[in-house]
Amino acid sequence: MTSKLNLKQSLIAGLLAGITSAVINGILFLIFHGAGVISDNIYPQPNQPMTIMPVIMGSVVPAIIGSLVFFLLEKFTNNGFKIFSIVAIVLMVLSLYSPFTVIPGVTIGYSLVLCVMHIVVALTLLYFIRRAKQAKETKTSTTL
Repeated sequence: MTSKLNLKQSLIAGLLAGITSAVINGILFLIFHGAGVISDNIYPQPNQPMTIMPVIMGSVVPAIIGSLVFFLLEKFTNNGFKIFSIVAIVLMVLSLYSPFTVIPGVTIGYSLVLCVMHIVVALTLLYFIRRAKQAKETKTSTTL
């Protein structure tokens, strides 16, 4: 029998994933903005160039929401992590379409950097949730 994460454990995994992906994506933003790949002449939001704040929020918020979705799947199904992993990967793949189509005048390089940022959030969330589950299973097996 596998042990399930409670809400607090799920949220902690989501917060750790959000913070980690925010740091990674923040560094990616600074590198590619400095290199001119992320241009101030392209506006993801109306009349606003990309700044680091939306990168941070776009990393933390989806990770926390994802951890809540994971918790619900974990609570109400027998294969929460497996189902969540499939959903997360499908949504990640679908998210790779938007950087190429939603931003007017976007370049291929800019879009590719945004795609990498999407991948960072999804994979980081999966990593931290899996790590939390493994830690709980290890703790449960040693107390039995």
